[in-house]
Amino acid sequence: MILSDAMASPVRRNRSGVTFVEMMVAMAIGLLVVAGAMAFIYYAAYAVSGVTAQTLINQQAGNSIEFIQSRVRFATSISNDVSGNILTLGFDDNIALDTASNGFPTNGIPWDDKDHFEQFQFVGVNATNVTDCVSNQMVYIANTQSNSTKVLVPSGVRNLPGFKIFTMTNQVIAIIRFGIADNYKIDKYQSIDIQGTGVSLNRVRTNNVLSIIP
Repeated sequence: MILSDAMASPVRRNRSGVTFVEMMVAMAIGLLVVAGAMAFIYYAAYAVSGVTAQTLINQQAGNSIEFIQSRVRFATSISNDVSGNILTLGFDDNIALDTASNGFPTNGIPWDDKDHFEQFQFVGVNATNVTDCVSNQMVYIANTQSNSTKVLVPSGVRNLPGFKIFTMTNQVIAIIRFGIADNYKIDKYQSIDIQGTGVSLNRVRTNNVLSIIP
């Protein structure tokens, strides 16, 4: 019996494979892609952290100064202590009555009594650098007799260079200056400086004068 060539020799099939060098190159490329993705996630996370911290302190600063200004607007008296860390506001609880209260006699004006006092206080160390101001707070006392305290800014409050927190230009205008900074080093110490004025609308006629604000 005569076998043909096709039957006499086994069929050879082509087999594709990956060499060791090719495998190493593929692994190196994969590692580079993974490392690049991890680096992107790493820095993106800190960028988001910085944006979040900046947004938070912006909101704290804006809400605080707006609230202080709103309370000053309705106060019948404004004063600050020598250190400039405490702003004291007097309020008339009943504008229809001219009453003697808190040591103040009647004067014929029904809307300027001082029935209760509120305070805004800077609590901490007067300083400008971030490290010294980590624990500094801004608090609000709704009634000095009950000493009910609400924290407006929980940390990082600091002085602006060369200024007190609260300053009076006359008996009816209060200037508020402060900064807030977080102490998180990795997101580059986010901070904000803010200042504004509060003017009492319940001022007596003798105080209706212009004032130069420094």
